[in-house]
Amino acid sequence: MLRASRLAARSIGVALAMAVLCVAGPTAAERGPLRVAVGETGATTGGPRMARALSAALARALDGRADVRLTGRRQAQLVVRGSVVRLERRHRARELEVRCEVSLIVADARGGSIRAMLRGRAGARGGGDAAHLSDSALRAAVRSALRPLAARGRALARARR
Repeated sequence: MLRASRLAARSIGVALAMAVLCVAGPTAAERGPLRVAVGETGATTGGPRMARALSAALARALDGRADVRLTGRRQAQLVVRGSVVRLERRHRARELEVRCEVSLIVADARGGSIRAMLRGRAGARGGGDAAHLSDSALRAAVRSALRPLAARGRALARARR
């Protein structure tokens, strides 16, 4: 009798494991990289040049990730859009210091449901050109904002099922 109950318990365990595997479907890794598009960008400071630079920085940062495939909006699963919310330039001693802050929104490509709101900030300092330092600070701020996406990317992919 004891042996029969153990066999029944094992059979139920195997059946439950099979049910979970069948219901869960393919994992995010099995479906391939997350298809992401860059959406609208703006800049409360820095004007249209900074908005274009933000778009380029987002595309470059996303394209460099192994878990993401940069794509057009029609094929995308998620859209990342954002704004440069702060850009400050200060002269410190003989150097120029630039501080940049970006705010990003990650949304479903279809329907537009917001999946994540990300912020990043960074700075650059040197004796070089102000535009070059601004671009460097912007690229670093974008990388800073996208850093949590590595951990959340697969969770976002699972949430869109």
